[in-house]
Amino acid sequence: MNLSTAKYLIIITIGLIFYSCKNDPLDIDVSSVDVTLNVKRFDQQLFGYEKITDKEVDELAKKYNPFYTAFIENIVSIGNVNDPSVYYYLNNFTHDKNIKSVQKDIDNLYNDFNDYEIGLKEAFQHYKFYFPNKNIPQIITYNSGFNYAVVTDSSYLGIGLEMFLGDKYPAYKQLGLPQYKIASMTNKHLVSSVMLGWISTEFELEQANADLLTEMVHQGKLLYVLDALIPIEEDSIKINYTNKEVKWSNANEKQVWFYFIDNDLLYTKETKEIIKYMGEAPFIQGFPEGSPGRIGHWIGWQIVKAYMDNNQELSLTDLIKEKDAQKILNKSKYKP
Repeated sequence: MNLSTAKYLIIITIGLIFYSCKNDPLDIDVSSVDVTLNVKRFDQQLFGYEKITDKEVDELAKKYNPFYTAFIENIVSIGNVNDPSVYYYLNNFTHDKNIKSVQKDIDNLYNDFNDYEIGLKEAFQHYKFYFPNKNIPQIITYNSGFNYAVVTDSSYLGIGLEMFLGDKYPAYKQLGLPQYKIASMTNKHLVSSVMLGWISTEFELEQANADLLTEMVHQGKLLYVLDALIPIEEDSIKINYTNKEVKWSNANEKQVWFYFIDNDLLYTKETKEIIKYMGEAPFIQGFPEGSPGRIGHWIGWQIVKAYMDNNQELSLTDLIKEKDAQKILNKSKYKP
């Protein structure tokens, strides 16, 4: 190969890379999308009190409601928010030796929340770009004592920081959490998990007693929306798989799909079967070694990607509005 040919190939290669990037429908510049993200550190304020009295309770209620009410009554379930003794129960919670230790670890890892705030803001800029009429929630961080990783309401998105302390955090194993779950309880997964939690409540599956195909396509739609909100994130982070599990899913996609077809599983409504392929699990029973749980989420994701690739006139809103999973499958021309 002479020098001129080599230069020509380099130019062609660079051109192809540039062309592919420019034609990625999710490669959107959102720097001009105006989003103000309001982040409140409820955990730091709550545990910053040396002693909680009625005065502190009033402060928390005024600053954080309706989240404060949800925290008291549902997230940590320590009583009724209007109970005159609620300050007493809050003191018990914040002065518990184990809970205080967890909060110290939260402070060590998340004292500076700026990087995560930037990541969340960029995600919500994409969200506002695609769904301009949707509400941008305030972000509230908390320590629930290992109860909830993400809680949402129309006005807020709560993040349980104790659920993102790292896959080596000793308390997780002490609590008996399975390793496949612990693997995604890291700060690297925070933005992705939080945004998936938000869109899962914003775009819920409305159909009751749905079949497996509908469940798969619904989860695929959520993951595709996540693709749009955090387009530079790795697939493994978005679906909470290890890199090895992503490789297995890619390598066995065809076999899994034909297994569903050959066993007439796409239209089953049996709860046991749906949980087997959609529920949290270390592996799929009866599948070859290395299979990850929630393989139905992965297949649904690939179907939706094919649907959007083959119907590029459709917007993200169009995708969300389309409720007919069979239509999505047919128009996707999905062939793994």
